[in-house]
Amino acid sequence: MFVYESKVKVRYVETDQMGVVHHSNYAQYYELARTECFEACSGMSYESMEADGVMLPILELQSKFLKPALYNQVLTIKSIVKDLPTVRLRVDYEIYNEANELINTGQTTLVFVNKETRRPCQPPENFMKNVRQYFS
Repeated sequence: MFVYESKVKVRYVETDQMGVVHHSNYAQYYELARTECFEACSGMSYESMEADGVMLPILELQSKFLKPALYNQVLTIKSIVKDLPTVRLRVDYEIYNEANELINTGQTTLVFVNKETRRPCQPPENFMKNVRQYFS
């Protein structure tokens, strides 16, 4: 299992008139955290993987809202990869406010796709070589 923590400060533009983060922003928070997690775990960026001919689009996204996130709060986003990736990569998320209260849980499932054929494929070997150490 691999767990990575990211931080994000809620900007005014992400909130509604009540100062509450609009639900649509959680997908962006997940992506920010997932990108940082991906690089920390694999040692490579999405950009380098795409240069090697593999893309990683989202297949599914789920989100559960437990408490509101508010303007100007610094949120902690935990990205959790529980299983060694195959053709699919599942990432779970836990978002905490500054009081360390769990305010949101989520999950994304991504699929490794060949850039040329746009068909599912195995993850690149250089990616897997670095990731395997966290799952043995």
